[in-house]
Amino acid sequence: MKITGIYLAAGYSERMGVMNKLTLKLGNKEMGRWGLERAIDSNLDEIIIVAQDRSALDLSGLSTKNVTTIEITECREGQSHSLKTGLKQAYSLNSDAVVVLLADQPFITTQMINELLQIYKKNPTTSFVASTFHDIVQPPVLIANHLFPKILLLKGDQGAKQVLKGKMEQGILLPFYDEQLFTDIDYMEEYVFWKKQVESIR
Repeated sequence: MKITGIYLAAGYSERMGVMNKLTLKLGNKEMGRWGLERAIDSNLDEIIIVAQDRSALDLSGLSTKNVTTIEITECREGQSHSLKTGLKQAYSLNSDAVVVLLADQPFITTQMINELLQIYKKNPTTSFVASTFHDIVQPPVLIANHLFPKILLLKGDQGAKQVLKGKMEQGILLPFYDEQLFTDIDYMEEYVFWKKQVESIR
């Protein structure tokens, strides 16, 4: 069974007001590197980074043997375009499932990812395994390959949740109870807040 991570890192950071928010420092490393390190440390077989260019993320010192970066130029076409780009690559790798990860979610953990994988491996006929917080589906989400055709029909800023809404009885929900795990940093005020939080711990 092959499970591939799709690490979405191609946004325009318009709400943040900077060119590429993923290069902003959070503690001693760039924001976009946090979740990637967790993914590399997990039991994912391969990781596909979808980014505006190959230098969008700092990969120095990381084990990148099973990491592929795909450049996209049509970032204005929304999140669905990034997701579909990664999905097509996973399809070419004969992946049984993918785990969708957002590069602006720095506080996900390796354990979260591995729990999704463990549940899917025990229930290989399920359509998806989704993380939840207060019963709301949040990335990271594992999606089985028989849903890939549905995902490829998405347009604009639609994400995978759009497809999962109509398939809830076919999936498994994995609840987490720490809100920080699902933090996505979109605005400068959020970045400043979490930067201070991280630095106060170190």
